[in-house]
Amino acid sequence: MKAKPMVLVPGMGYAECEPQEATHLTLRIPGPTGLLTLPVVHGNTTRAGTGAWTWNGSTDAPTLRPSVLTQYDGADCAWRCHSWINDGAAHFLADSTHDMANTTVPLLDVCETPNHKMAGAAGVRSIGR
Repeated sequence: MKAKPMVLVPGMGYAECEPQEATHLTLRIPGPTGLLTLPVVHGNTTRAGTGAWTWNGSTDAPTLRPSVLTQYDGADCAWRCHSWINDGAAHFLADSTHDMANTTVPLLDVCETPNHKMAGAAGVRSIGR
C-alpha cells in the first residue's frame, strides 16, 4: 500500500479508515521527507480554501494535487524536497536539494500508522504548491 487513508479523531490523533472517509493521507516519500501525513479532499470536492490536497482515492497509485514541498532548516543540516505525486510515484523537481532531484521514484510502502505527534518530522514544513 502506497497511501494509507486516515481520519483525524479530535483528542486522539489519526485512525485508519476507508478511502471514502479519509480526511488525511499518509505517504512514505523516498528521500529526506519520509513518512508524511497530509490533509486531503477527494471526489467532486474542491480544495479551494481548505489547505488540503486533492487525492484520486487510490491507495496503490495515489495522485495528489498540488505538489508537495517539504523543507528543513536546522543546525545540523538543511534540505528541500519538492515533488509531484503521480500514479504512486514521486517526481522530484529541480528545486529539490537532494540527489533524487529531476528523477521519478516509486513511493515506498506505508508500513506504520502515525499518531498525531508523527504527522511530520519535527521542524519539517509541508506546503502545497
